[in-house]
Amino acid sequence: MDFLEQSTQLLEGGVTAQREFFQQAQTDFLHTMVQEIENENPQVRDEINYRLLVDLVQYRVLSELQSEVIINELLNRNLLLKSIGYQNDSSVFTRALSADWYRLLLTDDQISGELGQKILKDAIKLMNDEQDLRAYTAQGLAYSVGNSALLIYVLLDAQDNSNEYAAAVLTAIQSNFWKSNVFTDDEEERLIALIQLLLNKGCAEEIVIEWIEQIFDRLELISQVEGFSPKLLKSRTQILNFMKSLYFDLKFKNKNPKLQSIISIFIQKWNRL
Repeated sequence: MDFLEQSTQLLEGGVTAQREFFQQAQTDFLHTMVQEIENENPQVRDEINYRLLVDLVQYRVLSELQSEVIINELLNRNLLLKSIGYQNDSSVFTRALSADWYRLLLTDDQISGELGQKILKDAIKLMNDEQDLRAYTAQGLAYSVGNSALLIYVLLDAQDNSNEYAAAVLTAIQSNFWKSNVFTDDEEERLIALIQLLLNKGCAEEIVIEWIEQIFDRLELISQVEGFSPKLLKSRTQILNFMKSLYFDLKFKNKNPKLQSIISIFIQKWNRL
């Protein structure tokens, strides 16, 4: 029985069949599951392989050792950063799925330990360097920025000194404002959650204010150099959508009034253009 047949049988058999199968180590099968993250067929990659992983995690079928086998294979194959920088090819699905696999599989101890710090740095690099900003597509869920943001949130929340990563996280968020793309599937909500987390864990409000000022300074410079270019208009839309969401999120939670005020001033200025 090949991998596809076995996986389909495990999905159809439910948790009982899955528990029976994984009473054995099944190391080769687990390695194949990781390899199939790169399968270009969304039916195999998403509807069978990913669904099976979700079942195995949800019903706690895998042993700690079996989960470690998958995590180590993800690390060894460096799938989180697979072909980073490429656009409009299948590698974005690999990066997006790898972020989700880590989030599902990592234990609390791994998240807060050295392994979590290593993956956190890779996840920040993924968000910063990702050039393929597609979300929902006919070929599957290419949601690399959104999934990396969710992974960063989980890992960052567990770090004792999250401020150590504040500058890198803010830089990675900002990098997505200049990629000639406008988010269409609520990615900004996950990015805003990261800023809220940084503020809640002690990041100084002045750091975020300075970050926002730098963003609009750069937007102003593009305006002066290029005029109403496609780059300016897309970046302006992306930034305003993000800042409006951040402003209302802070306002509804009644937090950081100074930060709210600064954001409001910039929104009013750039809305008039």
